[in-house]
Amino acid sequence: MNLYEWLKANKFAGFKVEPARLQRANDIHSAQPNVESRLNGDTVVETTMHSYVVRWEITPRGDDAVIRPSCTCPDWADRGRYSNLLCKHLLSVAIHSGDLVAATGLNPISADIVFPKEEKQQKAEPLEDFNEHVRREISKAVSSLAENVLAVLKEGYVPFLLGPTGVGKTSAIRQVALATQSLLIEHAGADSFTDSDLVGVEMPSGKRMAGPIGNALSHAREMGEPVLLFLDEFLRYNSRAQESLMRLLLPIPTEITRVMGISHDGAIRATSAPFWGDEWAPAESVSIVLAANPWGNVPDPALVRRTVPIIVGFENNVAGLFSQKTRAAIDLSWKGTADGSLPLPIEYGELARAQSADDPAILSRYNNRLMALDPAAAKGFETLLGNLGAKS
Repeated sequence: MNLYEWLKANKFAGFKVEPARLQRANDIHSAQPNVESRLNGDTVVETTMHSYVVRWEITPRGDDAVIRPSCTCPDWADRGRYSNLLCKHLLSVAIHSGDLVAATGLNPISADIVFPKEEKQQKAEPLEDFNEHVRREISKAVSSLAENVLAVLKEGYVPFLLGPTGVGKTSAIRQVALATQSLLIEHAGADSFTDSDLVGVEMPSGKRMAGPIGNALSHAREMGEPVLLFLDEFLRYNSRAQESLMRLLLPIPTEITRVMGISHDGAIRATSAPFWGDEWAPAESVSIVLAANPWGNVPDPALVRRTVPIIVGFENNVAGLFSQKTRAAIDLSWKGTADGSLPLPIEYGELARAQSADDPAILSRYNNRLMALDPAAAKGFETLLGNLGAKS
């Protein structure tokens, strides 16, 4: 029984295993890791992979065993260890660790694995500078959103992210594309786009010019590779374009594809445009994610029925890093954006530039943006801050 089988038998001991990473773990294996049993009872499984040091350490503790993974790759060091999401290197070493019972005499079936949360927190770097701390918290918020999106996609549904600009929606979707090894095709909505702009147009000369939808479907169909189609600002598309796009959201079952004259053994996603014709791809090869600002146009009920809405808000752990004055400004900016009195909030991207808990440049830059967009809103915001005793 290897280390991966041991973890699996113990419900992965609180660690998370993402299917795409597991697949890559099988692909990247190069050499069997070294398994060492030490005098104090520790078992260490270690190797170097892609210049990263990958290590599993198992320590007996009574009838239990404490297990500590570590990898110097950015996926684990910057994100995975904070969410217990195993990177592909750790998974590869676990899969190819050999028979632990034969190598160390360790009996995995009788041991309950304990993940030492207290020790993990102690190993965190408490002396990192403020800017790194903020970026780390923002990264955790974005990664959490990406995991939520992945969970919806794995159930076969279309996630619909509802939140303002600057809350990490696009960054999360890019993480999802990386995690699923999908070609990412992004497009942001605008009222001027027609269904032909989105699907494609055949010119009088016969030259065909595919739009983002045509590109996504043809790539998935012709290349057999997974595609993640991200339609941002979906509610800004005009009603005709939205109706065309909503056809994509519900897969068409096999028996219907035969009636349509499409020879494919499985469900498909399909749409069409007047100057292009029909376009389709295997449903399992095309994942779709929508996003929109919830304080603009009201979503069509038909759209909501075809999707799983995910409300994306500001992560309080990020605001909690700042001084009382800056926290008050952040809170006001998000509430003002929600009620329509302000054109934009203080975004993650702005906070990621902060050099201290009360960096005055944050409010200065935000105020300049408000002045450029809506001088009255900027003055109202400053007045509200003043009433809270937090003058900018």
